[in-house]
Amino acid sequence: MPDNHLEDKTQKGGWTLRMVAITCVAYLIIPAMSYAIACLNAPSQLIKIFMNETEQERTGEPFTESQVESMYGLLVAVIGIGAGFASLTADSIADLIGRKYALIMSAVIGIVGTLLMALCTVGKSYEMLFVGRAVNGLALGWGLSLAPPYIMEMCRSHQKGAAAMANIVSQSSAFFIAQVFGYEELLGNTDYWPYLIGFPIILLGLQLILLPFCPQNPRYLLVKKNDEAGAIKALRIIRGSEDVNEDLKEIRQEMAESTTESQISFFKLFVTPSMRRPLIIAIAMGLQQNWCGMNGILFFSDTLFKEVGVTGRSSRYATSGTGGVFLLGCIGATYLVTKFGRKTLFVIGTAAIGIFCAVFSLTCVFQNDASFLKYVNIVVALLIMVSYALGPVSVFWVILGELFPHSARGAGFGVAILCAFIGFFAHCYALPAMNETMSAYTFFVFAGIDAAMVVFCIFLMPETRNRSFSEMIQGWAVPELSEVQSPPSISVATISSNTQIEPGTSVVAFDHHELSKTGERNINNDVVM
Repeated sequence: MPDNHLEDKTQKGGWTLRMVAITCVAYLIIPAMSYAIACLNAPSQLIKIFMNETEQERTGEPFTESQVESMYGLLVAVIGIGAGFASLTADSIADLIGRKYALIMSAVIGIVGTLLMALCTVGKSYEMLFVGRAVNGLALGWGLSLAPPYIMEMCRSHQKGAAAMANIVSQSSAFFIAQVFGYEELLGNTDYWPYLIGFPIILLGLQLILLPFCPQNPRYLLVKKNDEAGAIKALRIIRGSEDVNEDLKEIRQEMAESTTESQISFFKLFVTPSMRRPLIIAIAMGLQQNWCGMNGILFFSDTLFKEVGVTGRSSRYATSGTGGVFLLGCIGATYLVTKFGRKTLFVIGTAAIGIFCAVFSLTCVFQNDASFLKYVNIVVALLIMVSYALGPVSVFWVILGELFPHSARGAGFGVAILCAFIGFFAHCYALPAMNETMSAYTFFVFAGIDAAMVVFCIFLMPETRNRSFSEMIQGWAVPELSEVQSPPSISVATISSNTQIEPGTSVVAFDHHELSKTGERNINNDVVM
């Protein structure tokens, strides 16, 4: 009797120990690749010196300062190319081999890319840095596109919010760890910076060892492979219970819905009228993620702080402080995003970032007139990070699943993530040149972008919290869907083969499949008299 009570509690309740373990293992690729994004910040000068010395050994001439800055900007940005490509192919790979084995493949790719970068000094080749970082982009894009759905499709509805926020917290944790490991006293020095870059191998290797022991996604087994026995076995492992009937019922219900709902592909998304508004919102949010000013602080903070007069240990501590505040902000966002409207949080967070970016530029301009302003810069940089964590980044990962219906969710995620990495590449490659030409005024550009995004959101972004897609679309003025009206005198009834029909009664036969597929009333020409 106690065992049955425990199983019933587990079935109805929250996270089993196995589910927590599976989540941690599946998400290992996310902090590993997020660390890979941020770890180049601390040893930036050492990497530039390595590039220069390598070129001088080869040709007898070092790079010019502008060439080195441009190459470093490209190195930071090139990860976005691989990630963008991976985000477009993730769904196809997942359908082919399942998300579990796709994640294993991603871990292998990540190890290869990280090894190429870490061994660049041994090979005396700065090209290895570029190739390795592009390869890491593939692992990053696949990891972000595969790991969250792998876990969320195992979760019950009340667990999905926590699973989504765990993704964001793991990313922010990795950024902070990368900054701490980048201290000169630890790995951010001439002798150990290749080890700093190579650290993700530990996390990826751990995932490669443990992930084969995790179950395949039950939904994939039942929907794609028609393997009910395998799905039941996987569900029992995840739930820690023999009774998984409710979970099977939910998956079968999704299967029934998918048979009457036309799947919207990546390219079809752009020509479907009802998807126009959410698509524009997803593209704008994806591009804005990296042009709001946050990346200017996070990835170039060491250089920025030195340029505004914060040097030595103060610079390193300020840099790691941005990562620490970002982490705390993301943890706080796990509460706020479930309590307040998505639109409200996004608008407030973006507006705050814009204001702080303008203040950051002003303090940089006048720092020579007042020495205390360099410390104001540090505080403002921290405020930019916490505003970003509490608003734009948290809402971005949550709202994407609410903007699109089930039939377009995969394509919608792909477009948004692709735009985010396009913005990442453009931003990281352009920022060094912007800093060189515009200096302190660079952050005014970010402030202007944030102001435009606030206006965009106020007028175009819907509030998605506790609202279905059909409820949102009613206010979007889509003629194909919102203006369809039933004929006023038609009654709808279910007619069986034994139903007696009165003479002179008109019966209109609806094609249920086409009705569900297109959202419109497709009327057959069959009229029974």
